[in-house]
Amino acid sequence: MSMLVNVAFIVDLLIVILGFLMFRYPQTWAKMNARASRKDLHQFDSPKQLAHTRRVGILFITFAAFSFLSMLALKTVLASLN
Repeated sequence: MSMLVNVAFIVDLLIVILGFLMFRYPQTWAKMNARASRKDLHQFDSPKQLAHTRRVGILFITFAAFSFLSMLALKTVLASLN
């Protein structure tokens, strides 16, 4: 169980980094999506799409924070049981 919790901490950190990049650099995120999908950049860099990317970044950060806090609570409960 402890290894699973450690993996979850690492995954949470990666999700926070991804969310931060989406929130802070939505234009760069749009360029990467355009390259990956081999489509024109104008499909990804409209103001509405950039605002959506920023909101998804905030959502990722929020979910990772809740996950991190729940893992801390789990570790506390497991430590108190031992």
